[in-house]
Amino acid sequence: MSMSKVGWTGVVLAGGRSSRMGRDKALIELGSRTLLDSALDKLDPQCAELLVIGEPAKYGAVGPFVIADEWPGKGPLGGIATAMRYASNDRLLVIACDMPGLNDSLFILLKAQLGHATDAVVPRHGGLIEPLAAAYHRSAQPVFRRCVELDVLKMSDALSQVRTTHIEVIPGHDGWPADLFRNINTPNDL
Repeated sequence: MSMSKVGWTGVVLAGGRSSRMGRDKALIELGSRTLLDSALDKLDPQCAELLVIGEPAKYGAVGPFVIADEWPGKGPLGGIATAMRYASNDRLLVIACDMPGLNDSLFILLKAQLGHATDAVVPRHGGLIEPLAAAYHRSAQPVFRRCVELDVLKMSDALSQVRTTHIEVIPGHDGWPADLFRNINTPNDL
């Protein structure tokens, strides 16, 4: 994907306690690949650099680009702020490791929308937002860090404090797959 990768860091959030799954979600195999490997495979064509935010002791086998969350246990906002600190690029494509339905069409749309006048591009459907399948600019980092430090951990609250563009992406409509934003949370979801 030549030039379109340039300037983008792909981030997989592998943290989270996976309490409903009973074991580490990132290392669960779907087909022949772990969810974490599959997420990296998806971002690779889109991004010049890849980062995994999670425990290096657990995930270090995937590569040298595994970075410990600065605020473990504080949810995805801390993971995103951590990624912004370590990314080589200002533009980040951020996904959770437990969303196997995400596709290139979504990534291309997110990347196209992250221009100069916005800090975040987040899909929205039926009143729900998908901040863990979104594009972010490093310009949001100070606000996100402050939110985590103040224990304002809801992504929607943090996004309301930066320039967020919501894009309507409705699974099952306009050519989007019905399982685009499917989350794997319990063994039944496999």
